[in-house]
This record gives sequence, C-alpha cells and structure tokens, in this order.
Amino acid sequence: MNYILESSKDKRDRSREIEKMLRELGVCILGSGDFFVSGVTMPDRATIKGMGGATRLILMEDVTDGAAITLGSFCTVKDISIVGAEADIEMPSEVGTRHGILFRGNATEKDYALSNSQHKHGIINSCFISSFTGGGITCDKTGYSPSSSLTVSDCHIYLCGAGINISDFSEYHEFTNVLCTRNRYGCINNGGNNVFVNCGFNSNVTGFIIDNSKGDKNNNSHGSVVGCTFNHSDNNNGIGIYIRNTRHGYVFTGCQLFFSKIIIETSTKILFNTFNCGRNVEIIVNGKHATDGGLVVFENFAFNPLPSVTVTDNDAVKFINCFDKDGNPFVLD
Repeated sequence: MNYILESSKDKRDRSREIEKMLRELGVCILGSGDFFVSGVTMPDRATIKGMGGATRLILMEDVTDGAAITLGSFCTVKDISIVGAEADIEMPSEVGTRHGILFRGNATEKDYALSNSQHKHGIINSCFISSFTGGGITCDKTGYSPSSSLTVSDCHIYLCGAGINISDFSEYHEFTNVLCTRNRYGCINNGGNNVFVNCGFNSNVTGFIIDNSKGDKNNNSHGSVVGCTFNHSDNNNGIGIYIRNTRHGYVFTGCQLFFSKIIIETSTKILFNTFNCGRNVEIIVNGKHATDGGLVVFENFAFNPLPSVTVTDNDAVKFINCFDKDGNPFVLD
C-alpha cells in the first residue's frame, strides 16, 4: 500500500488527492518538492507527514480566506514546511485571513460543549510555517474542554500576521520549543489555560499579547509562560509582553527580556518571577481591572541597566527582590 504522494513539479492543486489518501488510508506522506493546495481539510484521526524541509505545502495565491491545513479530531501534522507564498512576503500590517494550520470549532461561552464532539486533541510537530497574513497556527472557538486541545512542539513560525494566533475562546493548548520570529505578533493568546514552555518570541513587532480591551474575550488568560525569551521587539523599540483588561491572571517565570517593553493595562494577578532583563527595557503599568483589582508582581528580577518604570492609577504593583547588576535593590518610587 503506497502512502507516499510525489510532487507533480507543477502548480496544480493537489488538495483533493491529499484528502483522498487521508480518507482511504489515514496517512499521507508527501515526498520531497512542492505541493500546491487550495486548502486541505483533514478527516478525523489522520496524519500528514513530509520529508522535513525538503517538502513544502504551499497555499495557492488565489485563496484569500482559508488555511493550508484545517485539522479534524485527533490529527497529526509533522515534518513539513507549510508556506503561504513561494517567496517571503512583506510583514503583514495586521492579522489577516490566510492561515497555515487552522484548528477551529463553533463553541460559545453558552454552549461550549459543541467543541467536544468536533475538535479533540491534535499534534503539530517539527514544522516550519511562514508567510501567512493570518496565524501560522490559528486556534478559534474550540471551547473550554481540556480534550479539545493542541500539543505543538519543535516548530518555527516566521513572517505571519501572528505566529501563534489563539484568536478567541480556545483553551488548554500546550506549546514547547516553538520559535516565533519576524511576525506582526509573536503570539496572540486570547484563550484560557494555555501553556508556553521554552519558546522564543523574538524580533516580532509585539512578542506576546493577551487582549481583552474590547471586553469580548472574558475567558482569556490564566495560563503560564515558562523559560521563554522576548527579545528585540520591533527593531528594539517594541513591546515584548502586552496584557490588556485581563482578570483571571497569568504567570511568567524563568524568562529573558531584552530590547523590549512590558505593558500591563487594567489587568490583575499578573505574576512575573525570575527574569533576566537587559538593555532598552521599559515597564509600564496603567490602571486596575474594573472589578478584580490590580495586583501585578515583579519578583526576582536582574536588571542591567535599571529600566524606566511608570505606574499610574494602581497601588497594587509590587517589586520584590529586584536588583541591578551591582546588587543594588530596585525600589519603586
């Protein structure tokens, strides 16, 4: 039984051939070369596998709204380059509608159980994803359920509207060893209970954002970021971490921040612990959450040099065990 699909060495749409193999065999192994698609929708319990960097799955230029790959339940995508154009695109000016990998349900806060029967656990491993106006990996409306989640590891996402785009109401995803570089946003995390370990959010315009500024992402935040880097944002003048109108809290620990700002607006229970901060670091905290307070804690920070710190309309900001390179304590004025 032949599980390998060879490149046709032309630009014809291979989507239906790939889908046919997935339906009939459960597996489609793409050989080396380029495979143009208008969008592959994976059936449940299917696997797409490539030959690493030798295989490119390319979303055709005339697809203005969609994804190169849309996941079903218990799907796996691994060892493949997934690109939105044959050559690098200009950095998107906003998050668009062409996505690399899409994990989408139709859950709502009133009926979140809908996702449980439609989108269960998926795996994305060892992929290079680039040149999409939307998310390199986009998760949307998959609901509250821990069994409706992704495990993503050892991927590099480059030159997209958002490297990781958890756009709305999508929870319990875990990202390990994921590098997001030169995207408009390294990560948009507007879902709850999402975890990021040993990831790099470097050289993006904004590295990592949680945004409920419009009041329509009520179940975002309450996750963790561990051992990650936020460096060189927007030519060393941008934002590494930006959190807006968040009420459930978030934990950042064991991270590094250079040439990037931290901005916290009208949020609470935002906890930073054990950070190494280098040059061009600025910290801005503005306001409290409208109903849940304004606790923001910076603990065990090493600064070189001391950052510019501005705190307005919030008396619940704490700096604990924070020092400059000479061991002098940082004291908030």
